[in-house]
Amino acid sequence: MKTKKLFKKLLFGITLLCSFSLHAQVDTKGRDFWVSFGQNATQPTASSVALQIRIVANEAATGTIRFTNTGEIVPFSIAAGSVLTHVLTPAQRDAAYNGTPGVSNRTVRIQSDIPVTVFAFNQFSALACATNVLPVPVLGNSHFHLGWPTTNQRGGYEWDQYMAIAVEDGTNIYENGVRIASNLSAGQMYFRRQTQVGVDMSGFHITSNNPIAYFTAHSYFINDGGGDNIFQQLTPVNTWGRNFFVPVTTRELEYVRVVASEDNTTITQTGGNIAGSFILNTGEWAEFRITLANGGAYIQADRPIQVGSYMVGSTFFGAVPGPGGDEAFVWVPPIEQTVNSALMAPFIAGGLNRHFAMIVTPTATRDNTTVRIGTGEEEPLSGGTWHENAASGMSFYHMLLANNANVSYFFANPAGLIAYGYGFGSSISYYYVAGSGMRTLDVAFFANDVHNQDLIAHPFPTSGMNFRAYIQGDLSPNPNHIRWFIDGVEDVSLRDQLTWSRNFPNGTYLIAMEAVANDNNNTVRRVEGTLIIAIPSIIVNPHIRKLPR
Repeated sequence: MKTKKLFKKLLFGITLLCSFSLHAQVDTKGRDFWVSFGQNATQPTASSVALQIRIVANEAATGTIRFTNTGEIVPFSIAAGSVLTHVLTPAQRDAAYNGTPGVSNRTVRIQSDIPVTVFAFNQFSALACATNVLPVPVLGNSHFHLGWPTTNQRGGYEWDQYMAIAVEDGTNIYENGVRIASNLSAGQMYFRRQTQVGVDMSGFHITSNNPIAYFTAHSYFINDGGGDNIFQQLTPVNTWGRNFFVPVTTRELEYVRVVASEDNTTITQTGGNIAGSFILNTGEWAEFRITLANGGAYIQADRPIQVGSYMVGSTFFGAVPGPGGDEAFVWVPPIEQTVNSALMAPFIAGGLNRHFAMIVTPTATRDNTTVRIGTGEEEPLSGGTWHENAASGMSFYHMLLANNANVSYFFANPAGLIAYGYGFGSSISYYYVAGSGMRTLDVAFFANDVHNQDLIAHPFPTSGMNFRAYIQGDLSPNPNHIRWFIDGVEDVSLRDQLTWSRNFPNGTYLIAMEAVANDNNNTVRRVEGTLIIAIPSIIVNPHIRKLPR
């Protein structure tokens, strides 16, 4: 009887740890999201645009879509492995679409009972763009814009734009240190438009006293004879990394922009059409071209940077026309933000008829990548082609997706992956991140190479633990700039230690690290994670993401 009870307790413990691992990954999935839509081309009102919100669920989910401007609430329910495509009604489009700069309530909130992946789509005629939507817990208060110059090539409506949504009351928003919106309530937003021809807001620093959802939105950007809109949510600086691999779509040629967050940032890239290293200061950016023939580009920096990739149009010299299609834009996650799985579905809309997933993963373990289509079984990738980038040790795979809005794709790799989605049609394209990590990278620590935000997903079957601090930029020169806490009590012997090791008995521990920022206020940043030392020597979750040293 005692043996049975012990077995039941052990089984319950394993089940509990498994349940932790299902939801603890810090990534683009979540339960609470905010989104808004910027002006597309010549359309100051929503009467002629088509707007979609897409929700993809790995497990059965229920939730609501709420329109702040009208108070309308739309309930939803999604079966496991399914896709919900909500096409906004005319009234809902009016409540979510921005054609006039300034402060408004034209936002949408999506809430779910379990983690889901949310995307949004903005289309007018043959101009379309898609974005993933980031969950509230990973939002931040420091962003750098990535856009394109304002021009007058098509009649003077090609404006660089952005949208900043407050998710907390009392939010103030600043552009390059100047306050541009004050005391916004949760759900209010500021819509900014740059109408001066030749001005490119890329590198503008947008800050706020509370976290915001920040979207770049160009009404009609042109880098060849065509043109298309931009609609992408950008990530806060505290999630930026220092190592990037930029893949290339089947268009076979892209532009890449790199923005620095700190002065004297040294950047080295391999694979682009510029050679060697270069230095950028805060808000400065550089641009170069990459090709499929070179296997994309590997970018390294000594300080945090932001990277974006711009798909060229089908008529651009040197590009592959394929099924047609114009420009598109996507933000590029750093290698430090790979995840063990991603869930996505193609965007089915007027004129789009060819859809792809692009999966980036370490070359050494790329053959371990699997896909589950709908509620089917996981199986190895097939039907596509791997492309290798030797400099980065990464590879990427193009997989043609069914032209079916109701089919979801679940990609997984224990060694980590980043997933993108893109598609083409006649004079129309889209490009977005389907899944990546959203860990805090400005101040973090690792336990046996697992990020502190991922610890609860990884019960360690061994008592030997190695800890390592990871801090972007410069540490304060003052003493006591790093402090470590175990279950709320500082271990003074670990003061200023970047690395340390210890054996822990079986149990659960709250590990925290405090770091003093190198600023005038000696700001203290605290990060923590739940460390589980498990009894069973069983790998509970085989999909463990380990970040590079």
